[in-house]
Formats: sequence, structure tokens, C-alpha cells
Amino acid sequence: MDLDRSRRTIDEEWCSELAPGGPYFIVSYPEGGVNLPAIETLVYLGSAQLSKDDGQSGLHFLFQNVESYHQHGDWSALSEDLGNDLAAEGAVMFFDEDVLGSIADIDGLLVLLNDLREHMRLGLGWDHVLPEDR
Repeated sequence: MDLDRSRRTIDEEWCSELAPGGPYFIVSYPEGGVNLPAIETLVYLGSAQLSKDDGQSGLHFLFQNVESYHQHGDWSALSEDLGNDLAAEGAVMFFDEDVLGSIADIDGLLVLLNDLREHMRLGLGWDHVLPEDR
């Protein structure tokens, strides 16, 4: 795989640039109406043109979860066997451009958490912390 490790400017709400080796975050609310955030930390590895299952190729952005990155190092530098095992375990994620809107940089994470904090300060509780379309 030919991995492009250059910085990429993206135009997303919570992230404006992807820098290889940098920390990024996914904030999710696993259960509707209970809006307790789950924050996953990822390390951006780079981008690559990958073939999709439907035979079409496309640009994908590769991230590795922080636990795997700390334990094994950069996925792209690992042996093929270990790299395949980590990918199969879900430690490596390949996102296409349509999914980048769910990625936050540190500034985006702070915005997301500040929105949650403000909602709680208003005494509105945990329900419906995020708009219904997110």
C-alpha cells in the first residue's frame, strides 16, 4: 500500500487538518436518549487509494486506535502478519471522505465537550445533548 503521509487540509466542522502521527477523536453517544459521550482517541497514519469491495477505488484515510499505536507502533511499519491481525481486530480504521465529518481534532473535541457542558449548566440533563441529526 502506498501511504501518503502529507498533511491534508479538510473542510469539516470539527477538524480542519489531518497531520500524520497526530491525535484525533471520535465522540459518540452509544445509546440514544442517554447521551453520555464515549470518546475514542485515534492516531492519523495517512491516506491511500484503496479498492472497495464493490470494485471501485477511492481515497481512504487511515487511523489506528491509540492503544494499538502505543503497544505496537505505527501499523504501516509492522510486519504483514501483525498488521493484518490488528486490522482484523479493528485497531486500524479506513475512513472514506464521507465519514471524515465524525472526526474531531483537539479544538473540535473541545467544542463538542463545551456544548455538552453548556447544556448541562442550563440544567437540561443528559437527554438530547446533540441535535437529532448527529
